[in-house]
Amino acid sequence: MSASRLFFLLGASTVRNCNKPTNISSPFSPFRFTKPLLSPVVRFRSYNCISATIEPLVSPKNHPWPEWVAFVDRLKSKGYITEKSSSTGEDGDGSIYTDMNLLKDACLNFSRDRSDIFKKLSTQDMQKVVEKGCPNLFRKVVNSAKRLRIHLNLDEGEVCGACNFRGSCDRAYLILKESEGVARTVDIVRVLLIYAFDSAVISSGAMPPGSELIEVSARQLLSELVELSETPIDPDHPTPAPKASPRKKQSVGSRTDGLEDVEMKRRDLTGLE
Repeated sequence: MSASRLFFLLGASTVRNCNKPTNISSPFSPFRFTKPLLSPVVRFRSYNCISATIEPLVSPKNHPWPEWVAFVDRLKSKGYITEKSSSTGEDGDGSIYTDMNLLKDACLNFSRDRSDIFKKLSTQDMQKVVEKGCPNLFRKVVNSAKRLRIHLNLDEGEVCGACNFRGSCDRAYLILKESEGVARTVDIVRVLLIYAFDSAVISSGAMPPGSELIEVSARQLLSELVELSETPIDPDHPTPAPKASPRKKQSVGSRTDGLEDVEMKRRDLTGLE
């Protein structure tokens, strides 16, 4: 039978029945879809689900410690960080919580203004922060940690013996002289600043053994600083006198001593080194 003859016999029946659902499964059965294959609503929800899975929950510009964020926010509210400086943070996006260049002076200025709150901070948490050594080899940071250990009556020899930097630290096992000052708020804040900006902390990477206890105490101390910053300044607390740095005698024509003096001044300007 020719194709045209077959179409003539079956065509009309096919056209009449194409809109009726059929339960006959056959290669020649007409197709009828009672529902759309792809629902726009389902497709939209699926897209949102994937986006929620791959999108980071915390912006990499933010700091992983809520206590640090609260401390920085308090510095802003107290005027230690101006609107102009905070709006020109890292990459110009206004995120300042991981910008050490911007926060360093604000932290140190606050701690110098609030030297009266030092003795109200937890000595137990301060001990956890400094009893295993110093956070880095910057001279001012090391001296701050040493002053804190003197204040806490910790054995400097034992601490230096357990410190990871003992092999490369030029001040290991050195006991500070009385003239080098007593521990103040600026000392603990300087140490906390270094721990808060540790690359492993900011990136939420692997931490060395024992760092968990230091982190817990550091964050607790930051919370205490936020709380104590709201208390009025003690008018009876003596303001620490600025310490004059001893000047070295320089021989006439000694270019080396001059260069070293310039380098020392540059390091002093950083507030940390």
